[in-house]
Amino acid sequence: MIMLIRYAVAAGLLAGSVLASEDPFEQIKTAMARAACCRFEFISIIESEVFESVDSTAGSALLAADGRYYIKLGSDEYLRTRDRLYSYSGDENQVTVELADSTGTTDETVSFITRFDKYYHTSTLKPGREYLLIKLDSTTSLPDSVTVVVSGKPAVLESLKYLSENADLNRIVFLSRRNESACDEASLFPRFPDSAQVIELF
Repeated sequence: MIMLIRYAVAAGLLAGSVLASEDPFEQIKTAMARAACCRFEFISIIESEVFESVDSTAGSALLAADGRYYIKLGSDEYLRTRDRLYSYSGDENQVTVELADSTGTTDETVSFITRFDKYYHTSTLKPGREYLLIKLDSTTSLPDSVTVVVSGKPAVLESLKYLSENADLNRIVFLSRRNESACDEASLFPRFPDSAQVIELF
């Protein structure tokens, strides 16, 4: 009898692992976690009830597994190298430079997109389609919850939705996404206009 129970438990665990591996979102998370770099084209949409406005901005992002990144959002650009953080304002033609965290930790506000399991617990709302992420650590500055929608075969990220600290609804709609086995190093190096004013905050 004991042996039968053990076999039943083992079979149940095995079935659970198979189902998890077949889940589209789990496959997406695994693929992103294994990639050297993840590249995205997206539309960022912010809906404010207070100002009764909807702002949409096109953007792109290159996120490296080691924590470096390059993000372009409208006319603004954000770059993290191994030791510097650069914020470029296209309207002001101004670059602000800060020292990156000396501990070598990644920027969670960016890296969470490719490391969901590190920061969130996943619950399935609609199998193969919609998922709810609940933050694991309440001390982080990440959104408390994020709704993820996936689509297609093979499945890809379609959109993210969450509330900001100001209770504005933020949506990221992915236009394209690609996992890369090597990073484009040139894109992870400062390339701002020579005419830009540089402000160093260190």
